[in-house]
Amino acid sequence: MLAGLAVIATITGTLFTNCAKNSFTAVGEELVGTGADPLLGYAWHINNTGQKVFATDAGTAGVDLNLLQSWTGGLTGSGIKIVISDDGVQDAHPDLKDNFLYGVSKNYHTSGTNNAPPNSADDNHGTAVAGLAAAVGDNGVGSKGVAYKAKLLAYNFLSTGVSQTFSRMAEQLSGGYDVYNMSWGNSQNYLPDPVAAWETALLNGVLNGRSGKGSIYVKSAGNDFLVECKGSTDTYCIGNSNLDPDNSTPYTILVTALNSTGDAASYSSVGSNVWISSFGGESGDDSPAMVTTDRTGCTAGYAQTSISGKVEFERGNNGNSNCNYTTTFNGTSSAAPVLTGAIALLLEANPNLNWRDVKYILAKTAVQVRPNSGAISNHPLRNYPGNSSKNVILPTGAVWENAWVTNSAGFKFHNWYGFGRVDVDAAVAMAKNYTSTFTAGLSGTSWIENTTRVAIPDYSATGVSNTVTVTDNLRIEGVRIRLKVDHDRVGDLGVELTSPSGTKSMILNMRNSLLGQVDYDNEVFLSNAFFQERSNGTWTIKVIDGGSTFNGDLVSWGLQIIGTP
Repeated sequence: MLAGLAVIATITGTLFTNCAKNSFTAVGEELVGTGADPLLGYAWHINNTGQKVFATDAGTAGVDLNLLQSWTGGLTGSGIKIVISDDGVQDAHPDLKDNFLYGVSKNYHTSGTNNAPPNSADDNHGTAVAGLAAAVGDNGVGSKGVAYKAKLLAYNFLSTGVSQTFSRMAEQLSGGYDVYNMSWGNSQNYLPDPVAAWETALLNGVLNGRSGKGSIYVKSAGNDFLVECKGSTDTYCIGNSNLDPDNSTPYTILVTALNSTGDAASYSSVGSNVWISSFGGESGDDSPAMVTTDRTGCTAGYAQTSISGKVEFERGNNGNSNCNYTTTFNGTSSAAPVLTGAIALLLEANPNLNWRDVKYILAKTAVQVRPNSGAISNHPLRNYPGNSSKNVILPTGAVWENAWVTNSAGFKFHNWYGFGRVDVDAAVAMAKNYTSTFTAGLSGTSWIENTTRVAIPDYSATGVSNTVTVTDNLRIEGVRIRLKVDHDRVGDLGVELTSPSGTKSMILNMRNSLLGQVDYDNEVFLSNAFFQERSNGTWTIKVIDGGSTFNGDLVSWGLQIIGTP
């Protein structure tokens, strides 16, 4: 049964759920030693020794954030302010209260700003998110946040009963603070309209936040690798983080999730708009989830004595007598605050970093995940579980997902991992001796379009290709494409973009979750694969129809480059 955060699916407040499981069977007891933070031994993302954390299978020793050198070197996140945009944070929690910054939160249930606590029994998510980023360290209780002396404030935008308006959504980016954590997003099986105020507020924040150095916006990629197909209640499809229009700008750092073996988490949304991978864990039964703060007491939060089927820790035993912690939290909801804490350490190491410096350093120091993995030809649902009539068979010779690519600027990129796994010690070392090269203002080309209508061959790996020519010679920050397609089932279509340097980026995978969607009407998608390449030259789009039932045309497409001269 799926549970966890109810996160926004539409601006009207429709909700979808995190892929964390809310119950599983105990498989054994794992004790941790006492000390300054007695539950720190469960925190495999900080120091992976192969812990099981009550799961059946152990993690892989050494696969973690690689941050202990940064901690022993004195970095704690001190002086950095982190906004948790979520469903509220229990500021009085014994492992959060000393890091909570009072008087500046946004409480949408009252006009006050002193704090923004949970408002209902379902508002559990923000407290868990906050602990991963900045739970207090060395205080004799619980575990430890990545940036364990950073200051926390809360915007309880997702709290039950809050009206999620366009203006409030944009307000999540306000205040000019250091790092903003947004462990939420749209469900990736439909195409909502983009919110203009969102991109406007993002741009304002990166231009003016942190006294002009730019606020850092960290956002979850989503938990929809497997999601109900659009218009269906009994068939599952493969989602894509590019199907959330809030993820289509270069002004956020979009993060996907890894498990305790260092592989892509089973639920994690992927796409060409992902920037980096962090740790989110699995559900906690077969493979470890995350340890973090939970709402206090055994009648609230994820850990409760009354919920059957949970491990004893979740029921108030094995060092969790007040049910103040959980070891079942997961998702890209976890990967985001883990990365947020890491960024706080970078900003402490070098307060002069601007928002683009942070992105660059993360990309430059990231560790490749499964570097030898090749292109994927078969669809993940080629053998649909329990129903062979739903098997997804692609055209012969088609590529569903590209392998790692190395672009002409030397950056390695993969849709499942972005530039790779975050490496805190390497990033901190680079940050300490870093002089920014991102001093020129960010600019963008106008939309460069090809309006020649061309037919898309049905069920053919050859597809159809079309080009545009860019004359601006920019150093690329991000590339966006805009698609207009007439087709009765656009979820059949795969879309690949090739740069003048020959770098290929799979923007959309064939047979995705939009199988019930008719047409693309100038939808915009983002790719980070071309980071730091030069923009001038011929760009090629290729559209492949991976289904055999519906026909259609590529009506027009456009390209926009964001970068610097």
